[in-house]
Amino acid sequence: MARRTLRVLTLTLALPALVCGPTAYTQNGFKLLSEKEIQARVIGKDITDSFHWVTFVRPDGVLLITDEMGRKLTGTWKIRNKRLCLSNPGSKSPNCNEVRMSGDSIRLRENKQEETFDAVVEKHKAN
Repeated sequence: MARRTLRVLTLTLALPALVCGPTAYTQNGFKLLSEKEIQARVIGKDITDSFHWVTFVRPDGVLLITDEMGRKLTGTWKIRNKRLCLSNPGSKSPNCNEVRMSGDSIRLRENKQEETFDAVVEKHKAN
């Protein structure tokens, strides 16, 4: 079940991103974030699809994942080479994703061929 939830989380966090030219912006206004921007805009906040799951990206490197049934999983995160690397229990290695944002909307993409989904970054809501 944890593996399925991680896969759903990974797919939900990553979005179909358009092939980007030499600038940091895609055609629809999503800006590729630097390591400092990832730290400022994502860390310490919730990433959510606003219905099925929420992931709290704690400042201490821990991910707290809660699914729609209230089940909780714990994973880890790191910022490495301008990418947000996410791992969870049972994963052999982290998934490292480029991070793009437009307002509070976030797109994570592991590689250019990866199709992903939109999510939203929100202020953390303590449970």
